[in-house]
Amino acid sequence: MRPLPPYSYVPGHEHPHPVADPRGHLVNAPTPIPLAVDRLPTEPFSRHEAIAALLAATPDWLHALDLFNGGYAWEAHEAWERFWNELGRTTPEARFVQGLIHLAAACVKIREGKPEGVSRHTKRARELLGGLSATTHGDAGSERCAPLGLAPESVAGVLRELEHYKPECWHTSRTPVVRVLAAGLRLDAE
Repeated sequence: MRPLPPYSYVPGHEHPHPVADPRGHLVNAPTPIPLAVDRLPTEPFSRHEAIAALLAATPDWLHALDLFNGGYAWEAHEAWERFWNELGRTTPEARFVQGLIHLAAACVKIREGKPEGVSRHTKRARELLGGLSATTHGDAGSERCAPLGLAPESVAGVLRELEHYKPECWHTSRTPVVRVLAAGLRLDAE
């Protein structure tokens, strides 16, 4: 497991922007190694399975999950954005990653105390992630594909928790790291 940053960035709080501020914890971060998606099969089901296996073996993907589960929502959002771009932005797999990005954005909005943003990002995450449940395995050729090696019930649990947040429960603490969700994302094999 890679070390987690010293703080989770929340816009408007006192911690420096991780990239734009020279004091930020991501300034001088190493450039990630690109995914070799161009060498994967082209048949949709085989490609989807190969992408899921590639991600499960990619330290940056696993670190993004650790960031999200540890309360580093802004940082997880940034880490997943790279995968969204590398997976083609409009492919079923990229759209799934875009759904994860919206989950992280909803968590940032919780920390900012912006209920409209939480609702908007959660709704968009639900649209992109589809009707995930513990029995979802999906069809890689469809718009709603299996969750790229993540346990469907963990993704569904995060969505459920975000959809049932009430403003009086929101934690907008200015502490360096606050985990705002009890649910977490995990690999299907765990």
